[in-house]
Amino acid sequence: MTSSHLEPAPPVPPPSRFDTRRYEIVDIAAGLFARHGYHATSLDDLCEATALKRGGLYHYIGSKEELLYLIHERFIEPLLAAAHEVESRGASPDATLRGLAHVLMGVIAEYNDQVTVFLHEWRSVVDKDSERAERVRQARRDFESVIERTLERGMADGSFTPRKPMLSVLAFLGMINYAYQWYRPDGDYSAAEVADVFCDIYLLGAGTRR
Repeated sequence: MTSSHLEPAPPVPPPSRFDTRRYEIVDIAAGLFARHGYHATSLDDLCEATALKRGGLYHYIGSKEELLYLIHERFIEPLLAAAHEVESRGASPDATLRGLAHVLMGVIAEYNDQVTVFLHEWRSVVDKDSERAERVRQARRDFESVIERTLERGMADGSFTPRKPMLSVLAFLGMINYAYQWYRPDGDYSAAEVADVFCDIYLLGAGTRR
């Protein structure tokens, strides 16, 4: 049986006024980068879109490159919080995997510009030798580990056919992550429907029950 709603993210404390304004700037930048490309968007474009002079812009961001990290943080923090909350319920492996599919698809729907920019530019971020780049890599590993632990639980209790867990993680992510290229909120399918259908397809391939 499929569910008809997305998994809600756990509540978070309200942001400060500074953080609220910076979120606005990050979201505006993400929209510009998603439409025009990161490299084709200039600081003047950002200033015009945010109605800030360069000094005001630099009050909230250290550099144009820093925006890529902030864009990643914008969606990865709620994604990880929601994923860990789903895992903590201790539901069956297939129910947990479905919950994770809803979480991931919900983030793709809500933060589509941010996800688009990061997936286009992620090599520019993760290939750098810096503490901030390492945090990006760690966040990605953290989410992958939640999925991997879920698959391993399913393999242990006989729900899933034994396969290489990391390859199965990449298959799960590849199927859902690609939705950023075509998903639209006003399209034919809701994010919840996409998550359920994709999870059905995935579970039919990974499950032992036919």
